[in-house]
Amino acid sequence: MASKIVLDLKGVISPLNLFKCKSCLKSMEKGDVLEVMLADVDVVQDLIMIIRRSRDEVVYKKKMAGCICLGIKKGSRL
Repeated sequence: MASKIVLDLKGVISPLNLFKCKSCLKSMEKGDVLEVMLADVDVVQDLIMIIRRSRDEVVYKKKMAGCICLGIKKGSRL
């Protein structure tokens, strides 16, 4: 059964927030969803670009009070 992990990176500076996100994804199982909370729109765009180049998938993007939440589904690894 897939699980959901929430990662609040609103106060974390770039590129550390990107690194923390990728590290968290690396430790997850295929099909798990990582919800990342970010405040910086540029970081959101950078993360989406990184995810599109990987086997992971952005399954949702939503605006919330003071942040943007991305749902990232963990893909398979070779």
